[in-house]
Amino acid sequence: MDPMRIFRGAATTAILACSLGWLATPVLAQPADPTVDALLANRLANPRIGPAVGLLVVDAATGEVISDHGGSQVMLPASNMKIVTAVTTLAALGADAQLTTRVRTGATPADVVLEGGGDPLLSTADLLRLANLTAKALPAGTPVVVHVDDDRFPDTKRAPGWTGSYIPSVVSSVEALARIWDYSADPSANAARVFVDRLTKKGVPATLGPDADAGEGAVIAEIGHTVGDAVRVMLRISENNVAEVLYRQVAVATGTEASWQGAQTAAEQVLRNLGVNPDGMALRDGSGLSRKDRVSPRFLVDVLRVARVTNPAPFTTMFEPEAMPVAGQTGTLDDRYGRFVTRNARCAQGAVQAKTGTLFDTIGLSGVATTSAGPERLFSILVNDRPQRFSALSTRQALDGLGATITGCWN
Repeated sequence: MDPMRIFRGAATTAILACSLGWLATPVLAQPADPTVDALLANRLANPRIGPAVGLLVVDAATGEVISDHGGSQVMLPASNMKIVTAVTTLAALGADAQLTTRVRTGATPADVVLEGGGDPLLSTADLLRLANLTAKALPAGTPVVVHVDDDRFPDTKRAPGWTGSYIPSVVSSVEALARIWDYSADPSANAARVFVDRLTKKGVPATLGPDADAGEGAVIAEIGHTVGDAVRVMLRISENNVAEVLYRQVAVATGTEASWQGAQTAAEQVLRNLGVNPDGMALRDGSGLSRKDRVSPRFLVDVLRVARVTNPAPFTTMFEPEAMPVAGQTGTLDDRYGRFVTRNARCAQGAVQAKTGTLFDTIGLSGVATTSAGPERLFSILVNDRPQRFSALSTRQALDGLGATITGCWN
């Protein structure tokens, strides 16, 4: 056969394949803002960031890609996972849903049941107030036995991928009766002791009895917080216990077993209902502590775009000033933590609202940036295998500079 005929046929096939998108490696589209893309490409080549980095920036309104450098890589997200938890929680429960701790009458007049409702903001002060209200409702001086009902969530051990050091340092066992800031292995028992001690001090001699089902006993006293309140705290200060309780509450709300696997299944289903494909991602916990969590910057941007643009009504809580941190001003991006204070990044103070993330080898920053011209951009930057010869803060500040580049103020 004529070699030139073979060549001409192959060339024709290649041209046709390219036009129909058959080739395995398609020609990448020109970024919507080549100048910003080039600046980001240059500034990603930073020894404080290292080579294991993924970045995606899109125009919020249109979804057009501004810059994509490894944006489809599946990576450790650290606390950027809390963006996913916020979205799934608000979608499944709603910001106004109440998470309530109750005291109910027990099997006899001498019994009361302290019922955990999975309120991640329950504080020591709340328990003291709950005991005060209970003491007022009970006959003074009459002994009672306090039983605990915390079976809203099944008993589970550490999440897949949690190291042995996490409890009691940065997170607790996940229980439906627990105080915020209690990172112990048995926060339910600790909360019950606070309640029992307060009852006794208020003139109702109380002892702690065996666990019991609260059932439909009459409510003696109750106290609670809204889902929106919990989401705000989780995002602003990156509180792990709050994230893990909300992760379980999504399972409860969707009728799924509130185990680790059940919570993952529930989160994935809520995301699919929102039009976000979680295939290929690993949502092992709600906080991002798990070493087995895996998401891509593209996935996080997709989640953010649902919450910010395509279906914003259920998710306005996330973008309130007291929720997701504002660059140089609030939460974990406050300038007292050294964020957005460098010469190149301080111009973006107030123009970036984003979730931070830190593990010993991982730094993340994902959120919304307002450009100097006005339109918003959504972005996600994940750094894995952070170069240990540099401080974590220096890597965070390098990402601040990328944030300022995305806004257009560092050009």
